[in-house]
Amino acid sequence: MLDQVIPTPRLLELDGVDLAAPPARVWQLLRHENLATAPLVRALFALRELPRTLSGRHEPLSLRIDDLKSSREKPGFQLLAEDPPHELIVGAIGKVWQLEIPFVHVDDAHEYADFTRPDFVKVAWALRVLPRGDDGCRVEIEVRVDATDEDSWKKFKRYFLIVGPGSHFIRRTLLGSLSRQLGTPEARENERPLAGDDLLPDAPAQVTYGITIAATPEAIWPWLVQMGCGRAGFYAIDALDNGFVPSARELNPELQHIEVGQILPAAPDDAGGFEVLRIDAPRALVLGGLYDSAAKKQLPFASPRPPSFWQVSWAFALEALDAKTTRLSVRARAAYSEDERLHLIRIRPIHHFMQSAQLRHLAERAEGRLPRDSALDVVEGVAGVLVLIGAFLSPFLRKARSHWGLSSAEAARNYPGDELVPEPLWSYTHGVEIDATPTQAYAWIAQIGADRAGFYSYQWLENLVGCEVRNAERIHPEWQARVGQPLLLHPNPNAPRLQIVAVEPDRYVLAKAAAAEPPKAAGEPWATSSWLFFVEPLGDTRCRVISRFRAACSKDLATRLAFGPTLLEPLGFAMDRRMLLGIKQRAERAPSAERAPRKRALLRA
Repeated sequence: MLDQVIPTPRLLELDGVDLAAPPARVWQLLRHENLATAPLVRALFALRELPRTLSGRHEPLSLRIDDLKSSREKPGFQLLAEDPPHELIVGAIGKVWQLEIPFVHVDDAHEYADFTRPDFVKVAWALRVLPRGDDGCRVEIEVRVDATDEDSWKKFKRYFLIVGPGSHFIRRTLLGSLSRQLGTPEARENERPLAGDDLLPDAPAQVTYGITIAATPEAIWPWLVQMGCGRAGFYAIDALDNGFVPSARELNPELQHIEVGQILPAAPDDAGGFEVLRIDAPRALVLGGLYDSAAKKQLPFASPRPPSFWQVSWAFALEALDAKTTRLSVRARAAYSEDERLHLIRIRPIHHFMQSAQLRHLAERAEGRLPRDSALDVVEGVAGVLVLIGAFLSPFLRKARSHWGLSSAEAARNYPGDELVPEPLWSYTHGVEIDATPTQAYAWIAQIGADRAGFYSYQWLENLVGCEVRNAERIHPEWQARVGQPLLLHPNPNAPRLQIVAVEPDRYVLAKAAAAEPPKAAGEPWATSSWLFFVEPLGDTRCRVISRFRAACSKDLATRLAFGPTLLEPLGFAMDRRMLLGIKQRAERAPSAERAPRKRALLRA
């Protein structure tokens, strides 16, 4: 409704709170009761009204919508429009930067919107009550400000630097007062029944967390299904529950099928994990486990409890609040033998820390607001800078670095594409051995490129220079290399470009500098290069990936500095080495579909 009175605001601020109360009750309170009950709010308003108080024109403070009336004799804030029981609009026009504000009266919302007299600002705010689920709602306060000319806007900006924090504090205090008075979904979350409660009816310990996510259950569900150590991670603290491997930042189609009885690994190299107990897509996923503390092994959840045990259920429940918003509630329940009581005391704070992080990170993923570079990307980038500096300061090691991961004899062999740059000024041939089939490794190298899967290298460093990459975490069939396709190194159209000139599936991808070379006999500066990604089988389930770069250029100083080894070789070594390790890490990641039967068999044993 604010679009009717201030469609293009120069300032917009929005605050909100979720309440565990029916919309009709909340609307009645907001529309007809005094909202200025908090002492600090009353004090701030009293400070603003001090000039009127000193002049003897003070009136009792009231923040009742019914009392906000304006007339030509006494202009001020007024109710401009309302849509009971959903939304109302209050607004005023005045020179708010003055101690005693000269307001202007308007008869209705249309006259308010049409007002253009210079040296005034328009201030309007909306109160909204949005239904959330079966018996809850969300209250929003949106403030919009516009000015009738640039000079009044400058005056308002100076004024708002002083009063802005207080204005925001008042809104947050009002919303906090509503939370205390009516309760929040979080406060009552642990009381209501959730999916999976019946699986552990005698659990003496229970804790429930929740978060409201601006996404549908269907958009959140795939992130839940692919959880598991060695799968997509748990989106919590990867150093603690995913072996320092970053949790997935994209959905993986290969991880979207799970079944009841499957074990989702809980830790690296751990035979145990979370047993899938119940699947109700896209509403509920219930995991759990029964652990024999004395024998230190996991049992099927439905097995008889041993004398010393720890049994848990972990339920994820999705409730659509409206067409675009979902409440994700997560509940952990635990039953245990008397000798495991101390374990409960130890695990509670850890669970709180991990569960809170998981919910925050799940919301970031489902809402599409993950930062391009994570904290781990930055840490790795700093390490990459150290590698680069070390290489730059040790040109005497250039020959040894040129065959990193390979013997000198292996690097000296002939490879596809050597004829493209037959006499390189400098080159490197790096390699890494991978516990994966050539087909698995090739799929990762065939999608390399700044506009596709990235380079699996120091992403943060690449983005510092504007590459705008996000290293892929899964195979994208639509990104597989084709002859004639560019191999983009940087989105800048003036950056050096390569073009894919040869592809042999499961074997290699070969690219060459895309720019045409001027005739060398003409004496003009020139440069050329080739880059080979080569997969060499080392057995049925093992291979070696080789990155071979060859460059040549004219002998003039400027070209040799730009394309020669002095600057490019240290950079090439640092980034290429990390790229190969990134390919190794991804290709060796075991597909979860192959892990599940082995885990179930282990439990049966």
